[in-house]
Amino acid sequence: MANMDYWTPQLESKLHCWHRAQTMSSTQKNAPCLTIAREFGCQAYPLAEALAAKLNAENHNLPWIIVGKKLLKEVSKLSGYSVEQIEKAQDVHPTVKAVFSMFLDKHLAEETEIFQHMKPVIRSFAKRGHCIFVGHGAVMATQDMPNCTHVRLVASHEFRVKKIMESYDLTQKEATEHIEQYQQQRKEFLYRFTESDISDPKLYHLVLNNGRLPVEAMADMTLQHLPR
Repeated sequence: MANMDYWTPQLESKLHCWHRAQTMSSTQKNAPCLTIAREFGCQAYPLAEALAAKLNAENHNLPWIIVGKKLLKEVSKLSGYSVEQIEKAQDVHPTVKAVFSMFLDKHLAEETEIFQHMKPVIRSFAKRGHCIFVGHGAVMATQDMPNCTHVRLVASHEFRVKKIMESYDLTQKEATEHIEQYQQQRKEFLYRFTESDISDPKLYHLVLNNGRLPVEAMADMTLQHLPR
């Protein structure tokens, strides 16, 4: 007699559980995450730290983490370049590279290779959720991810110069030059790979004037716009 599969209550229960699991996995939303971009000299890291402290005080099962050096370390593992080489590649102007390449670090990481590794690593962290990204083009890499809230910090030139003078112990002239050089290099680095202007306010849910708002106020305003 041929073997036959009989419909049993146990089989029906297993099928029901499987169907429910499939439905939940297809509709389950990723946990929220934040990206913070800023004009150079704004207090992005103090804001990230304040947000992480407030969010972790809410006793989430999955703790909130700040993804800064963590991101570079993951890209370093994938690309074979050191964190220092990756940071150099983002900071050196392409024209300077072309003209003075023979004098630059011969192990300087290639921008294209770095960005190829950086984007999927950013998205991997974002899918995990409960991450706060500071810079590194995370806002561009996650534009299509509905669980990501994007914040940008801006401030007057005077405010940013003052902060850089305090942070790096520079003169006003040195701080001004540092801001102009760094801001332009980072903007061009991201534009070459995304063809988008990182300063475009339409990329963000929230644009905050750091010159008029202290860190705690910015953190509270950001939390009001963060779904969780």
